[in-house]
Amino acid sequence: MSETGFVTWPNPGVPLWQFGYTLADSPDAEGVVITNASFRGRKVLYKGSLPSLRVQYNSMCGPYKDPLNYNNAHAISGSNRVKVYTVWSEGLSGVAVEAFHTIGAYKLTERWTFWADGRITPRLYSAGLQCNIDHRHHPYWRLDFDVEGAPNDTVFEYNTTTPDLGWGPGWHVKHNESTRVKNPATNRSWAVMDVSTMRGYHIIPGSNDGTADAFAPRDLFVMSYHAAEDKHGQQGSASDDGLAAYINGEIVEKSDVVIWYCAHLGHHAEPEHADEYHACGPTLIPFRWN
Repeated sequence: MSETGFVTWPNPGVPLWQFGYTLADSPDAEGVVITNASFRGRKVLYKGSLPSLRVQYNSMCGPYKDPLNYNNAHAISGSNRVKVYTVWSEGLSGVAVEAFHTIGAYKLTERWTFWADGRITPRLYSAGLQCNIDHRHHPYWRLDFDVEGAPNDTVFEYNTTTPDLGWGPGWHVKHNESTRVKNPATNRSWAVMDVSTMRGYHIIPGSNDGTADAFAPRDLFVMSYHAAEDKHGQQGSASDDGLAAYINGEIVEKSDVVIWYCAHLGHHAEPEHADEYHACGPTLIPFRWN
């Protein structure tokens, strides 16, 4: 079985957000999949998903690759395993799409929130101890941007140490497929922009998203879109995210681009606090969207 729906929010007459969602059963394992998301009538995402969740322990336990699918999700809105509801935070409203999963001892809530100001906040909330050892969860969000449509999207990186190269102080273009790591010292972040309209989305790492390590050595993957590379959660393994094989130096400037974003969520082995939820995920912020 699977569950699908379409959201027009806050109302059909004057929608801010429109998008579809699907939570599929095995073998698909990419959580709640967002499709054809538009803000104020302009395309943002062709597809957003969480296709990989790797859990890193020491040699005594794991590693694991936890599938997020319809089969391990629970009913949270009547008989539905996906809940859609309006949220408020600091006076700002939004619409959230959420699913709750249990895998072994883990309790996992995935939530996409689409805010009235255009922000998107994909989040993973994790609780529970599979093994009584400090460990890290490494969720990988796949963000298939189609800002104003598939063509003409370009990826940029920001660092405080980068001079003005024609795109404003701090920004430079990523011309080819590549991988990147976070650098808090230079406030590193990224953006995807349609160069024909100059509209785009800024990708800001979350405060709890951690940095790459030997187990998950990259934080961001910049890729050219290929349908065959969308494995619906079946790429990689517990010990290897499997994404390096997709990076072959293709030109990604003014093209159809896909961003993979990885967070690294630490969880201390404290059984008395095992059910406390830890959260991670980036914030996507629109610019020049008026």
